Amino acid sequence: MTIESMIVQAVTTLRRQIKEELLEELRSEIAISPDRTISFAQACEYLQMSEYTLRRLCREKRIPHRTYGADGSKNPRYWFSTASLDRWIREQEELNYQVKGRNEAWNT
Repeated sequence: MTIESMIVQAVTTLRRQIKEELLEELRSEIAISPDRTISFAQACEYLQMSEYTLRRLCREKRIPHRTYGADGSKNPRYWFSTASLDRWIREQEELNYQVKGRNEAWNT
């Protein structure tokens, strides 16, 4: 077996592995349920979050939502898109997970 054929075989194997990983990632993205509009109570259940926490995130504009009611209302109605919430969850997961660099100590 020549060096060229070994390189071709290694590249082919690597391409197959990358393709499988990408397909797996895309399948998980596609598997997300179709977009629905849900109420505040449904969003609490969907996110497994307390009303207090979800209301605070809405007031601070840290979670995607729509508000219905008069401007400045003390009791606005919040509605949510499941697709937006799924995207927000993935973003939060990415923010909470950071890979340490090679030169960075794990115990810092």
